[in-house]
Amino acid sequence: MWIDRTGKGQFRRLIELKGNPSRPLWIGSRIYFLSDHESVGNLYSCTPTGKDLKRHTHHEDFYARNPATDRRRIVYHAGADLFVFDPATDTTSQIEIECDSPRTQRQRKFVDAAKYLDSFEPHPQGHLLAVATRGKCFTMGNWDGPVLPRGDADAARHRLPHWLNDGKRIVLVSDAEGEETLEIHKIDGFEKAERIGKLDIGRVIDLRVNPKGDQVALSNHRNELVLVDLKSRKSRVLDKSDWAQIAGFDWSPDGRWIAYSCAHSQHTSSIRVCEVRTGKVHPVTQPVLQDGQFLYFLSYREFDPVYDNLHFDLGFPRGVKPNLVTLRKDIPSPFVPVPKPAEDKKEEPKGKAGTKKEPLVDIDFEGIESRIVAFPVSDGRYRQIAGIRGKVLFTSFPIEGSLGGENWPPSSEPPAKGTLEAYDFDAQKSETLVSGVSYFVLSSDRKTLVYRAGRRLRVLKAGEKSDESQEKEPPGKKSGWIDLGRVKVPVQPPAEWRQMYREAWRLQRDNFWTEDMSKIDWQAVYERYLPLVDRIATRGEFSDLMWEMQGELGTSHAYEFGGDHRRPPQYDVGLLGADFRYDAAVKAWRITHIVRGDPWNERARSPLTAPAVNVREGDTVLGIGGRRVDAETHPNALLVNQAGVE
Repeated sequence: MWIDRTGKGQFRRLIELKGNPSRPLWIGSRIYFLSDHESVGNLYSCTPTGKDLKRHTHHEDFYARNPATDRRRIVYHAGADLFVFDPATDTTSQIEIECDSPRTQRQRKFVDAAKYLDSFEPHPQGHLLAVATRGKCFTMGNWDGPVLPRGDADAARHRLPHWLNDGKRIVLVSDAEGEETLEIHKIDGFEKAERIGKLDIGRVIDLRVNPKGDQVALSNHRNELVLVDLKSRKSRVLDKSDWAQIAGFDWSPDGRWIAYSCAHSQHTSSIRVCEVRTGKVHPVTQPVLQDGQFLYFLSYREFDPVYDNLHFDLGFPRGVKPNLVTLRKDIPSPFVPVPKPAEDKKEEPKGKAGTKKEPLVDIDFEGIESRIVAFPVSDGRYRQIAGIRGKVLFTSFPIEGSLGGENWPPSSEPPAKGTLEAYDFDAQKSETLVSGVSYFVLSSDRKTLVYRAGRRLRVLKAGEKSDESQEKEPPGKKSGWIDLGRVKVPVQPPAEWRQMYREAWRLQRDNFWTEDMSKIDWQAVYERYLPLVDRIATRGEFSDLMWEMQGELGTSHAYEFGGDHRRPPQYDVGLLGADFRYDAAVKAWRITHIVRGDPWNERARSPLTAPAVNVREGDTVLGIGGRRVDAETHPNALLVNQAGVE
């Protein structure tokens, strides 16, 4: 701790402690401060020379925080209680408070489903949606019918809903009993969810359903690829990376194989294919989706450098291309046209349409690494790739600067700046299907596509070009837009806060940088802070509790931000980019300095430097917006709620 002895910024070290002294308060002849010098944070004092160190409080559970003084006593809080320390008697007492409050932020409310949209998936036949928002799961018809909640999620969080193949059930991730596992929900009737307990699956990152059976593949925080059999309720690890999470995995159409990207160093990864029945892993070389002949993937392997426009340098702002691998030796490149007979389009006799048996996916692994073919498209910034009948879909995004004005923390609404394209193998060309896309999801039969555009969802027939005239139309079957306002999302804040507390604690337990939690008894920390959750009255208090609980780990970069806070009115002050000093002689505010910045950039210069304004340092400001300034009225007082206004 340092002290300014002269009041002129001439600092010297006052006292050096093992802990972190903070908030010094000067009372009488002693300086009081908080420090965790001996245990948890407590109140200490010393003389102005740094001598005679004394400890005055003896909290062993919660840190003493935020001290304030009237120069006679010190008030602070620890846990959820207030205390007062009296230096005259060297005693501390708890302040008993009775506050008759309705605690309105603990009462039930409803929130905007679109604002908290987490994930979605179309029904195998495309006419229904499963939607996860604000930790709750709903099923709904695309444009009509009821919206039905799945499970009692007031005290739990439901994530990643996926339809099972019969279209009558969904599987999702739930932490209803404190730890994450899988639940199966029937969409008809009122049967209780089937919870698959005692699964050691970790924190689930992504999940995919076997198109031919009641099995799911999932990736987790332990960098594992895990297979779960929903009938036997057993799981097994198929593969694991020592470097990063398993990415971009999916099933083959016959359910026999899983393709995925596996990191094998800090900077490199390759494609692998696992034969599910045997568990045997075959190296191939970021896959996402595949049909019966090809495996499609995006690869960061296009080394076509671009010269920097401001200084002599080269970079790779694009670097990605869609690629494919032919799964058998006898399959030629689909980009080499060959003569084909006209398709026989005879209709099936009515009433006799049989079920077409899908062929098995056979893979020749010998020499497969050499059967990679790049799509004949320019390299760029591609995010997703998916195969449908006769076409491949992929999204591309523009190259943008990093100074886009994004606030921190970033918005929960994903930017809708992508373009959905389709490469048609018959036409041997790529075309744009729709612009303004965040990302898309296909139904399991690959016939229905749902894309997200910011906070909106739209259903289209997979592979068909969007009717631009409908892109700004209201929700409905004609436009394809989904009315998420139909989804009514109830929230019970006390139950939600309890779930969030458990999940935040669990995330630290499962992802902390060292397995021994820095020698902290993390279970004891959970139990110590848990009773305080029931005393919380506002969302802001919950955030404060999260900071304290995580602070027990004594590590950096352990934050809590964002959240459903009740926002106060915000009236931004218009800033002139200038310093002022009141001149009593002329009864006006004199400009002492103007920030010049970059004159061509409105965000990086004073508005006083704009063309034809002609304001100079030394000029005086008499008034703003028709109102005079005076000794008590600073120019900024007249600029409240004037930000961005001429």
